[in-house]
Order: sequence, then structure tokens, then C-alpha cells
Amino acid sequence: MESGQSLLRLEDVCCHFPVRQSLLGEVRRLRAVDGVSFSLRPGQSLGLVGESGCGKSTLGRLACGLQRPTGGSILFRGEPLPPAGADSRAAGRIQMVFQDPFSSLDPRCTVGSSVEESLIPGRELLRKERRERVREMFATVGLAGLEKRYPHEFSGGQRQRIAVARALMTRPDVIVCDEPVSALDASVQAQILNLLRQMQEDFGPAYLFISHDLAVVGFMCPRIMVMYLGRLVEEGPRERLLREPAHPYTRALLASVPSFEALRGGQGGGRAPLQTIRGELPSPLDPPSGCRFHPRCPQATERCRREDPLWQELEPGWRVRCHLYA
Repeated sequence: MESGQSLLRLEDVCCHFPVRQSLLGEVRRLRAVDGVSFSLRPGQSLGLVGESGCGKSTLGRLACGLQRPTGGSILFRGEPLPPAGADSRAAGRIQMVFQDPFSSLDPRCTVGSSVEESLIPGRELLRKERRERVREMFATVGLAGLEKRYPHEFSGGQRQRIAVARALMTRPDVIVCDEPVSALDASVQAQILNLLRQMQEDFGPAYLFISHDLAVVGFMCPRIMVMYLGRLVEEGPRERLLREPAHPYTRALLASVPSFEALRGGQGGGRAPLQTIRGELPSPLDPPSGCRFHPRCPQATERCRREDPLWQELEPGWRVRCHLYA
């Protein structure tokens, strides 16, 4: 993708955290994100999936300026992305919807005041105009007339609607959604996902949609990236990646998802056991040499243990980081 087409572009981004290992002062690096590159176009929905602890949320915080990278570059409209809260052209243009909206809402303030706060830094609107915008946005997300209530008076799904309203108040170009429906019931998940799609049609933001749920990401995003232990291992169109996954890790993720066929079992009627990924996720303090998935990969070879695989393009727009395709 040409950089001129990119709204948000990450180039070889790293985020390493120092961790003190002993009383003697030994400090090691936790490699939460380790050399990630991708681009997000205007109006695009790009999914990011992977196991818990693989670095997805850290990457989301990097993409919206809440966390500073220790290496690489993050460009927004071709310019370096400043830290969140900095006075710049990017201020308010990238927003985030968190997994737990209750912890991101001030329990001492009405939800209307919390949503209105995002409009105050620019001071371009009078207080009366800001409150009118808040009323309009609450009506848009299906909570008309409830802006004077407090967070504890709402259900989880309603609080997530408030989080979506707050993210949309500045008419952002990019919204990073970090597990926005994982804590909700299935029926409420559907309501929030439909709301996010409707808001994209109405207001046009691009989404970086982070989730461990492949079905949710498949519903929301035409393109999907797969992350493992701080690195992307596969990226491609939804139809290819979910039906013909190339990387052994992507295949293992899909095989571990419950299905009606597995629950019904075969002709004997017994439930078929779910497939699991063998072993545990290695520590990002001490990632394996070579391909990071090789200790858990059933197709690993000696080369996988020694050499870090490079990206291989399978088709235009579909790439995989695996020696099997070299």
C-alpha cells in the first residue's frame, strides 16, 4: 500500500518494557510488540486477533498515542503521531473504545459530562452547543434523554453505547476498538456490533478492531491480521484467512473455536472434544529463537528453530510469515 493512501501507518514498531528481575538490579526487556508494520486506510475496518498476552492491547494503545513506541514509527496522515493529549492536528482524530466502559467512566460525573469532556480541549464550541451535541449523540446511540444519569445506573451494554458515543464526539478519523464486546452477553454483543457498523456508515471512521473472537472480527472486518507473541504472522482478506488459513497458528486458532458440528458430535451423538493449541504461550521476556511459534507448531522443522521467517506474499494483499511457504 502506498503511504499516500494510508490514514494510519505503523512501520517496524516496537514496544519493550523494562522488567526488574532480581534484587541485584538485573533488568530485562519484555517485548510486548516487536517489529509490527501495517496500514489503515480511510473508512477501513481492520481486525487484529490473537491469544491473550500476545500484545494486541499494547498495539492498540500505540496506535492511538496512549503508549509511546520504543522503536519504529507511527504516522498519521503522513506525519509522526504525537502523544495522546498533545496539542496538534491529530488531537481528537484518533479515539479508543475500551473493553470495560465502567472503568473508563468517572463514577462521580454524569455520563453526559464524561462524553462532553472530549469537546472541551478545542474550546471551539460554547457550553450550550456542546450539550446540544451530547444530546444528539445520545439519541444517535439509542440513549436519548439519559445523559444526566450516572454510570452505575446503566447496564453493561448501555455503558458500551456511551463509550461509542464519547469516541464519536470529535468526529474522529480512526477508532481503536479494544475487545469492545467481550464482556457482554451474546444478544448485547450483536447490538453493539450493529451500532458500530451503523456509526461507520453514518460518520465514516476507520476501525482497528481488536478481539480474540474470530467470529466477531470476521463480522466486522474485511481484512484481518493475526498476532502471536508481539509479531504479526498473517494478514489477509477475511474470506481467505478464515477459510484457508496459511499460518499454522491461524489454523490452530480456527480449530479451537467451538462449532455446532463439534457440539453435536458424529453419528454416535457424543460431543467431539475441542482442539487446543499444545503448550503454553512463551514469555515475552524470553521469546523463542527462530519462529516464535515453533515450540507449539506440529509442522516445525530445524530451520524454524534457527531462522526467523520473513514475510511471504501468497497473493496480492495476503501474506504470511512462515518457512513453509519460502
